[in-house]
Amino acid sequence: MEQNRRKSKWRRIPVLCSLFLLSLVFHHCGPAGHVSQITFSHILTDQSEWHAGAAKWKELVEEKLGEQMKIRLVTTSSLSKNNQRTELEMVQSGTLGGSWESSILLTMADPKWTVWSLPWLFNSYEDAEQVCESELGEEMLQSLEEKGIVGLGYGFNGFRRLTNSKRPVATVKDIQNLKIRVPSIQMYISLFRAWGADPSSMNFGDLIAVMRVGGMDGQENPLHVIDSRGLYELQKYLTLWEYSFDPIIFCLSRQVWDRLTPEVQEVLRDAAREACRHQRQIVVENEKKHLETLRAHGMEITIPSQESIAEFKKLAQSVYDEYEPVIGKELLDKFIHRSAAISSNSGGAPAPGS
Repeated sequence: MEQNRRKSKWRRIPVLCSLFLLSLVFHHCGPAGHVSQITFSHILTDQSEWHAGAAKWKELVEEKLGEQMKIRLVTTSSLSKNNQRTELEMVQSGTLGGSWESSILLTMADPKWTVWSLPWLFNSYEDAEQVCESELGEEMLQSLEEKGIVGLGYGFNGFRRLTNSKRPVATVKDIQNLKIRVPSIQMYISLFRAWGADPSSMNFGDLIAVMRVGGMDGQENPLHVIDSRGLYELQKYLTLWEYSFDPIIFCLSRQVWDRLTPEVQEVLRDAAREACRHQRQIVVENEKKHLETLRAHGMEITIPSQESIAEFKKLAQSVYDEYEPVIGKELLDKFIHRSAAISSNSGGAPAPGS
């Protein structure tokens, strides 16, 4: 009898934990059940460009709605123990109000989000922003609703740049056999293998220790990550290219969203759009500062020639072929044609699949 009571007690713990998490999201509710506080999370610190966008949203919402709505910001994904996948699942289940999530992470909810990361789909931040702000960008946001997410806009994580400790990478030959850590989606594994590198996925938190003992030659990330994580201490060579674009998406839980009045929804949406524009501008402005910091710490910066980029693109075509059935031919063609049209107006080169 006593043993059964103990088992019953332990079975109640997950339920109590879930109720606690729900209280973080909904602990201020009006008589009609409308949420009056939203908890918004992200993986980076309060000094990051991600946080600047979240803080701008909080400022705009609270300025407009006053006591009617308060925004609580949480950094380093602390509610999900620094686990972004868990964070996303919390948003989907309604136990977290919202979060910034990379398109790379959203592939776990829907693989077609891989399309944003395809090699050289975009030539510049200006080109990428035009697609984010287009009807195609809006179509992608709307597709999240069936996954329990309301997408309110796009920020920038940034173009992903390559670093390594062995040699400058300017050509396909230079990258061959380098052991490169890549994000945990198969597209990056396929891409770096097509170039002759030796890619592998691992938790970024483990990467520094592995690099220190020579277990990994390099990695790829936006400049702000390379700078803030001090990768210049272990990586001498930086390849400056726009090989893969990484947007972040302003996500709210659909379960939370559906509890809001239309008037509050409109304020949150308008504030998110403005906060996203603010965040994107900060990222672009800070690129120069990050480069100056990396140079000051002794990093050697290589910019591949157009001829070399053409060689990388040619080999990258296999990734477009591999991911057409994953993304869907119709959607992939929309992105390629939209990107090509923008690039032709701005004088850039088309994506490999065009």
